[in-house]
Amino acid sequence: MRLELEPPEEKSVAPTPAQEPPEAHELRIDLGRIAQVFLGLCSAGLAIVVLAQPGLSLDGLTYLLAAAVGFVSAQTVLAGGRLFPPKGSRLRELRSGWRFLQPLGTVGIGLVALTLAVFAGLDPQLAVTAAVFLLALALVALGFGRILASNGLTLPLWLRRSSLTTGILSVVLVAVAVAFYGFAIAAFAILVGVILMISGIETIVAGLHPTDPRQFVLLKLVLFSAFYGLILINWIDLFGKEVPGYGLWLLLTYMAPFGVLIVFEGWSSWPLATSLGLLVSLFNDVGYYFIGNLIFGFHQALGPWISGQLGFEGSNIVTYFEGGRFVLAVPSWMMGLSIYVRAVVVGVILYYWWRHPSAIVARSTLSEPPTTG
Repeated sequence: MRLELEPPEEKSVAPTPAQEPPEAHELRIDLGRIAQVFLGLCSAGLAIVVLAQPGLSLDGLTYLLAAAVGFVSAQTVLAGGRLFPPKGSRLRELRSGWRFLQPLGTVGIGLVALTLAVFAGLDPQLAVTAAVFLLALALVALGFGRILASNGLTLPLWLRRSSLTTGILSVVLVAVAVAFYGFAIAAFAILVGVILMISGIETIVAGLHPTDPRQFVLLKLVLFSAFYGLILINWIDLFGKEVPGYGLWLLLTYMAPFGVLIVFEGWSSWPLATSLGLLVSLFNDVGYYFIGNLIFGFHQALGPWISGQLGFEGSNIVTYFEGGRFVLAVPSWMMGLSIYVRAVVVGVILYYWWRHPSAIVARSTLSEPPTTG
């Protein structure tokens, strides 16, 4: 009598609730990073608006400050959510009770600060001093939220240090502003603008999540482009338009610093150099009067001006391109179209270099190492 052994039945293993498909996990991480970058860009842009409009009415400035604090609160809520380790992670076994409550505390602080900001901005019966008091409380809470977030197990070391520094700086700035200026809204506006700019830059970097040293190099190049376009180029552009052929000279000035990339990297790096030059031109065209009001004492109405720059004024002339022997009148629609096209080109090229950091390598003039013998 022969016994036939049946092969063991294959059992399909269904994912447990504690597990998450890799595709869903990656999508969740990518969406979180995109949201962080978006909120960081909004914060940095709003910081410039807050700092560039000292003559705004008290009510208008209060609404603007409430929106600013709301953006920072949303960043804190999102950062707290990202502190949770992935489902099924070994970190879950290593967490103590503090580590379990810490992300919940960060999210809770962000929600409390967001509630205070909404209440301060939407309650028409609230006095300006009371609104500033609520916003100050929200900023202090957000500072402690960033300090709390610096203990996150899932964060890289550099981001923990950045979060800790930003949180301490926020609390100290609020304390100094209240101690020396009371709840004066003008001083508080400067305070919010500084905190918003710092937290915005930090949130953008955290959302991009650099892991390669060459990605940090690319970030430094972008920050240099921002400083170069907003400060140095706008300084020249606001005061030096009498130069013959000024428009052509300005185009060369956009690109000049990034010729060094082509020298060291070779001609294959011309798209990166071009995108950085176009980024400088965008900071010039979009930040022109924001920086003029903030640093150089101009008093331009920013709303109508930025409307013209973004193409909402149709055929109205917004500027003239001085090309030496010819002068080109630039209508609003043309300026807006050029800004949108440049933004898309810069975004595509920088995204490619960000995803392929190995392309950012100094190239030797020798294609092959010399042989001996």
